[in-house]
Formats: sequence, C-alpha cells, structure tokens
Amino acid sequence: MISKLTITSVAFLFASQVFSQAHVVDPQPQPGMAAKPQKMPEEVAPSPQSQSEIYYQLQLLQQEVLQLRGMVEEQAHELKRLKQQRLDDYLDLDRRLSKVGQGDFTGTKTTLTDIRSTAESAAAASAGAPEQELQEYKDAIDLVLRKQDYKNAVIALKQHLDNYPKGRYAANAQYWLGELYLKDNELEQSRQWFSRLLGEFPNHTKVPDAKYKLGRVYDMMGDKATAKKMLQEVVASKTSASNLARDYLDTHFTE
Repeated sequence: MISKLTITSVAFLFASQVFSQAHVVDPQPQPGMAAKPQKMPEEVAPSPQSQSEIYYQLQLLQQEVLQLRGMVEEQAHELKRLKQQRLDDYLDLDRRLSKVGQGDFTGTKTTLTDIRSTAESAAAASAGAPEQELQEYKDAIDLVLRKQDYKNAVIALKQHLDNYPKGRYAANAQYWLGELYLKDNELEQSRQWFSRLLGEFPNHTKVPDAKYKLGRVYDMMGDKATAKKMLQEVVASKTSASNLARDYLDTHFTE
C-alpha cells in the first residue's frame, strides 16, 4: 500500500532534480590583462522552451500522484470488500463440508461440485487481489522516478503489462515505456508504445500527453505532416499539454 508521505516525497525529489539543472558562469581574466574584481556568479536563466518543459513534467508528475492517491483509496475499499467475500465463501464451504461429514448425502454429487466451484472462486479472488496489481505498478514507477533505474524500469513495466494487459494501470505503464524509449532516442520503440496507448485506451487521461510526445517522435523521425497534425490535435484538446504543443509548433513549424 502506498502512503501519502511516500508519494509526496517522490514529487519533491523529482522537482528538486528538475530545478537543479541551472549552472553558474565563473569568468576568468585573459592573459596579460589586469585582474578585475570578480563579480558574483550569475545564474543562467533557462530558455522559455526549457521552462515550459519543466512545468509540463511537473504537471505530469502531479497528475500521476493524484491518480495514485485515488487508486489507493479505491483499492482499500475493494480489498475490504474482497476480504468479506472470501470470508463468506469459506464459511459457506465449511457449512457444506459439515453437511457431508454428518452423513447428509442427499444430492451429494451436486454438493461436491458446488464445493469445488466455491473453493476455486475463492482462490481466484485471492490470486487477483487488486492490491497486488497496484503494488507492482508502484514498484515499477519507483524505479523510474526515484531510483532512476531505467533499464529495470522497462523490464518491470513490461512484466506488469504481461500480468495485467487490460488492468487499471496499463495505459500509464504504456505511457512510461514510451517516455523511457524516447529518453534513449529509440524512436520506433517509443512510437509503438505511445501509439498502442492511443489505440487501446482512447479515452484515458494520458491520451493528450501521449499525443504530444508522439507528435515529437514523428517530427524527430522526419514525418512532419503527421507530427503537425497530432500536435494541432493536442492544442485543440485544451489540456495541460496544449500549451507545450503550441510552443513546439511555434518553434519547429515556422512556415
């Protein structure tokens, strides 16, 4: 189970890493010239595009944190319900076994079949407990955001999708796989994962962000027409990614 403190600490850690990118300039005197009193180092302000990217990444992280918080609350409720269901199943199983042990063999065949079905249902509910799905996704995202172990993060996210191909966090897992491959400049792999998200989860909240990144990928691959079309769709969506898509169009599509 994810605590609010853990999620918040991840957000602060990510923010501190993003804003630590500024550097200072230390001017040196030229040979043969008198040394001038040194001025205090000045910070180099990030470019408008860089500022937009930083703000966008923080918005994505905040969105991820809010989603995880909501998921934790929902899963806590679902876990409570499943525990009660399992208890009811086992009580019913115990009752049926007691009847068989007391010599009530009327309709024995049906009773034993029902017992087997009840036991199998209880086992299936236990194996598919939603807290396990949440924990696996949380562990994978922890590799991305906190540990920055991107190689193992890719493995963990793919394993999560193998275990839960249509699960609650499948679209998020696909998005982060697209991000990780884009980070390593593996454009075709990135394109495939972002496209898969759009195809399988067209109404998911990650769609505008995936479209923005996919537009950038197509631009980097040389497909300007598709890139421009996708970025314009993001601008029209009026979401958190709209401003960044507009800035990207203004910068890279000046004609």
